[in-house]
Amino acid sequence: MSEPLARHQLFEYREEQPFMVLNVPASIRDAESLHSHWHEELEVAYIIGSRSTHYIDGSCITAEPGRLIVTNSGSVHSIKPGIPEESEAEGLAAVVLVIHARFLEEHFPQYASLLFLNEKTRARAEVQDIMLRLSAWARADSHAPHELLYAKGLVLQLLYYMYEEGVTDREGAYDINCLKNIERIKGVLGYVENHYTEPISQGEVAQKFYFSREYFSRYFKKTCGMTFTEYVTQYRLQRAREDLLESSAG
Repeated sequence: MSEPLARHQLFEYREEQPFMVLNVPASIRDAESLHSHWHEELEVAYIIGSRSTHYIDGSCITAEPGRLIVTNSGSVHSIKPGIPEESEAEGLAAVVLVIHARFLEEHFPQYASLLFLNEKTRARAEVQDIMLRLSAWARADSHAPHELLYAKGLVLQLLYYMYEEGVTDREGAYDINCLKNIERIKGVLGYVENHYTEPISQGEVAQKFYFSREYFSRYFKKTCGMTFTEYVTQYRLQRAREDLLESSAG
């Protein structure tokens, strides 16, 4: 899985396949690819390998193998992958399903008004089976039209079971201050993306986005799993690597 460090991640889809299935290797070490970002899609991760830590809108969730982690549309999230055991090193850390909002709205009219919950510490057997089937489907080099129908059916079944596992009303899920803070953090991530080549002061960024310096320091770490200074440093390193690879390819 390779995600850019960005405030708003964009995915590309084929018209006939409005979802993506990503098999994440246990050997993943590109931690920058898992840093804070957000997107409009629904993201569902089934943990297979070692324990991982997920930061979603300020909540920290430790996920053991066998757990399903759902990231709702628009949520700021990041992941700290665990260190796999030697016996797990060649396997998968997780299977990640990313579903386009268009598909969700078409087949699940209530979606925009609901949030999926992460209260279950272990996914039910049917959910585990679906995620593993999607994983196997994604490993194929190409898919016949009927095989795409098969995958779409699995995604719809998964949504059904996820709904049964727990949803809540989106409007009442967060208080107004929490919503404002989440939007401000999105703004902060975008600011870093646009100004990473310039000097960036934590105090100035906090003031720009209407945080006190002390509260911003605590809230950013709680939301993103690292300090603001660490995030800026690692973002710059990631962009420098990308620039180096592009210049080498040229």
